[in-house]
Amino acid sequence: MALTDPELDLLLELLEEDPVSDVYLQVGEELLRRCRWDEAYAVLHAGTQASEVPASALAAYARACLEAGQLDDALHSVARVRQRVPELPPSLARVEFLALERSGRHDEARERVRARLAVDPDDVVAQSAHERLEAPPPDVRRRARDPFVTVARAESYAHAGRVDRAVRAYRRILENNQSDRGVAARLAQLLNQPHEPVDDDLSEELADPSLVPPELKAPRPRLRDLRSALPPARVADRQQSTTSAGRGLDKGEGDDIEDLVSTPVSRRRRS
Repeated sequence: MALTDPELDLLLELLEEDPVSDVYLQVGEELLRRCRWDEAYAVLHAGTQASEVPASALAAYARACLEAGQLDDALHSVARVRQRVPELPPSLARVEFLALERSGRHDEARERVRARLAVDPDDVVAQSAHERLEAPPPDVRRRARDPFVTVARAESYAHAGRVDRAVRAYRRILENNQSDRGVAARLAQLLNQPHEPVDDDLSEELADPSLVPPELKAPRPRLRDLRSALPPARVADRQQSTTSAGRGLDKGEGDDIEDLVSTPVSRRRRS
């Protein structure tokens, strides 16, 4: 039965005083239902330290470990349940192969996925994991529209622990290569791994302004360069206006100028 907010707050206060109280499992399951993974992990981790822990509490703890990114603890909890029951329940079997996949133990994850599909071929979680694990690796030549955003760069982010940046890079690569199954599968694997939320803030990828030369002077424009930069229509208009000016001189203005030039200086003074 789901707990109300006041009831949950009251039981959380009770667990602060007695972490191994009998209500820890109920509180942990309610926190899992609300997707409050870190709080569920803390409550169930403290409660399962008792000497006798029911298998249902270990299963809930394994789920909390998976969602909180504590993959080794999740697999250890599954192993403790496996010692008590002959066959894992479906929910715990999913936790196991997902934890193996996110840990990078893909061969073991494939075995668990195939075993789960043999029992229930319609398990959508197992089908999705099978597609990711069986997809070909992404082609290292794939890149985004930006030639610097490549598969190799995305993988370098993943190996450095910056899964959020690798996810961002693979999203941009997938946008430019939408039919590449390998890129799509690798992106799905990274999204299943614990990572910081991906936002649109690209300030970390901006180049350092100090890398630009401090005194970068552009060359001064020359007349020939400006003439070549003009559109052809502007150049034709300018030539036509020059020709029209010359024709105007021929109609009378040019004769006055020629008389003035041909007349000696002494005669021009007397006149």
